[in-house]
Amino acid sequence: LILGVGVVLGREFLDSTVKTQEDIEDRLKVPFLGLFPLVGEQDANLSAKSRDLFVFENPNSPAAECVRAIRTNLLFATPDDPFKTLVVTSSGPEEGKSTISISLAVAMAQSGSRVLLVDTDMRRPRLHKALGVPNNVGVSSLIVGEGTFDAAIKSTEVPNLFILPCGPVPPNPAELLHAQGFQRLLEQLSEKYDRVIFDSPPVNAVAD
Repeated sequence: LILGVGVVLGREFLDSTVKTQEDIEDRLKVPFLGLFPLVGEQDANLSAKSRDLFVFENPNSPAAECVRAIRTNLLFATPDDPFKTLVVTSSGPEEGKSTISISLAVAMAQSGSRVLLVDTDMRRPRLHKALGVPNNVGVSSLIVGEGTFDAAIKSTEVPNLFILPCGPVPPNPAELLHAQGFQRLLEQLSEKYDRVIFDSPPVNAVAD
């Protein structure tokens, strides 16, 4: 009995996984904004685009309610100084950054804000595919002074939601994002839209 109790306590002591909201807040020292469920994992016929736009196409679903809760918690986090820009990222690739970015942008657009979704993943951009817009002109073009806002920014089927795709994939994305042109672009976008949401590359995989 003593040995069994010791094994259980030992496993509990050595367990470093994150399971609850309290684990996140205690170990990472950051606020818990919400939980977004896996979308369409049980439906093999659901396309990638339908997964990305699931919140828009299923406004009464649990996933839509979860993302609305995240939106509310974000807005309540800075009531006196509302944020204009937001970066969505994660530690590794294919962890749901683009899906979260799109879903959060949809929720904010549905609340009446003019929202711009920006694809700053210049290595594996996919927002243009998810929202069905061309990618010939985008962030990379505007940074180097090619193209115009009218040509680069596209409207979407979601009212109040606009997208600025990545544009041609550059050979030096990290350097391009450090350029003064990108800083000027951020300032201009913040003036034109209520919220600007950036889908980004994974922080542990690349230096961008």
